[in-house]
Amino acid sequence: MNNKYLIFAHYHPSGMIRNDILEFLRKSQKIFKEIIFISTKIKKNQIKKIPKQIKIIKRRNIGYDYYSHKKGWEYLNKKFNRNLYNKNLFFIHSGILFVKPDKLLNLLSKKSIGNKEFWGITRSLELTDHIQTYCFFFSGNLFKNKNIFNWWKNIKTWNNRNKVEKFELGLSNLMIQNDIKLISCYKKNIELKTKNVFKKFNQRIKEIFLKQPKYYKKDPLKYFWKDLYNKYGFIKTKYIEYIKENNPKHSIKNLYPLLKQKDF
Repeated sequence: MNNKYLIFAHYHPSGMIRNDILEFLRKSQKIFKEIIFISTKIKKNQIKKIPKQIKIIKRRNIGYDYYSHKKGWEYLNKKFNRNLYNKNLFFIHSGILFVKPDKLLNLLSKKSIGNKEFWGITRSLELTDHIQTYCFFFSGNLFKNKNIFNWWKNIKTWNNRNKVEKFELGLSNLMIQNDIKLISCYKKNIELKTKNVFKKFNQRIKEIFLKQPKYYKKDPLKYFWKDLYNKYGFIKTKYIEYIKENNPKHSIKNLYPLLKQKDF
């Protein structure tokens, strides 16, 4: 039985919807039982492009993507009379370019989620241990926990960027405090934080004398973008500027022709 539901948060300053998002939504219909598309600013002529089977919710442009996630959750919560216990909820927002959407969708279609697990594509150790919320998913069984249910219910329309970041960090902290395991599909950055004494010593030498960054403490979306793109076919929009830099670690040289071909 298909019990996967997609809540997609959309924003575009001119009310448009990108072609890569439309392609992602069309293909998503094969793996999700229902798709809820929430937008703060989308034109009527753009809505016509979205498949009719997709539930569209328009809301005021207050808060950020996290508030659209809340609205999508409220819709499903009401539809199923607060019984989301056998549903798996997937949250994605329009801040990523779906260059090769089949790769990400193939991953999500095969993913099974335990009742005590909080999943994301990437997990970051920057600032604190957390799942990055451009794409995260978990079982509706977590809402049996009153702390988690009330946390979602009480999400406010913060407009301060620092408070928005607290949503991402706060959500993971909430899970940790309630004995929910944080799990990411991508693990390369996490595995760099070794507990092996000899590997740790060697790593420390490189950090001190070769000035090698502590990559396990860095944002994986920025420092491992190429690996993530090769595995899952997407790239985070806000990091395009970083990738354009002449830093060889962030070179966009190989990706540029594809982005141009896709009209990004």
